[in-house]
Amino acid sequence: MAAQESSLEDERIVKHLNGGTKALLAAAGWLAAAAPIAIGLLGGVTLRAQTFEVASVRLAPLPDGRTPARRSSGVPGPNNTDPGRFSARLDLLNLVLIAYDIPLYRLSEQSDLYTVRLDVEAKMPVDTTREQFNAMLQNLLAERLGLKVHWTSKEIEMYMMVVAKGGGPKFKVAAPDSPQASDDVSKNGNRDRLGPDGFPIPPTGNGPWMGAAPGGKTGMRGHNETAAEMARAIGIRTLDGPLTDATDLTGKYDYTVFWSAQATMDALSGRPAVDPDGLSIFDAVQDQLGLKIEKRKGPVQILVVDHVEKKPTEN
Repeated sequence: MAAQESSLEDERIVKHLNGGTKALLAAAGWLAAAAPIAIGLLGGVTLRAQTFEVASVRLAPLPDGRTPARRSSGVPGPNNTDPGRFSARLDLLNLVLIAYDIPLYRLSEQSDLYTVRLDVEAKMPVDTTREQFNAMLQNLLAERLGLKVHWTSKEIEMYMMVVAKGGGPKFKVAAPDSPQASDDVSKNGNRDRLGPDGFPIPPTGNGPWMGAAPGGKTGMRGHNETAAEMARAIGIRTLDGPLTDATDLTGKYDYTVFWSAQATMDALSGRPAVDPDGLSIFDAVQDQLGLKIEKRKGPVQILVVDHVEKKPTEN
């Protein structure tokens, strides 16, 4: 998942939304590990000591238009461009989400965590895994801010993705990469281009892509993804709970889907649609992909923050 991206998106949007809508834009990685990795043996492999080689934690300056409002790099994963160094200017809430690799809806209501903004700089071996990094950041927050947490189970709304009746899937088995495949729209001339329907135009090629237009009209393309990966990618960007695959599809696929963020929020809240012509993600997935998103209830492990200091101890 990538939790880093989802956390940064949380910080940009979630402060301006009510509690029910916050989770809509913050979900990511709901199947992530629900507890710190223990020091010792894991699957027969001895993990290195779960602390950063060097770490600095300071209160960050208030935004003044000159310093970055948010930044984070170095979280281990496929998109990590700065291995061996974690650098972040984030509020404490988003640091907790990164440390435990969970989306916002798996954290109990902790609005006061937004009031503490921190600069964190840390060094670690370049081959540090995400699990090892999580434990390092958890231990750092416990040591420097006295963070104490526990897990509890909670029934929440969740979703299952199934094959819609009457026709089956409307997407194709993954095609070979094209030479133009790119997720950087600036490299293929399509930045800010909109179609006659007001939706963003995907860049050339078949690489992963996501774009948004004024009014919340959104498009997303996936490439060479399993149905489970497709469900996760759609769910973390649109829904207020986890979306899991129940299609029984076994291949890898290419797909593109377009939906209205406003229509999706209206559908999730049960209020009348502001944009009656816009497709919610529920309608878009069924009409364009031949799948169906069904709502169900189920238990999820929720992280509860028992204690945390609002000022870190000295470096």
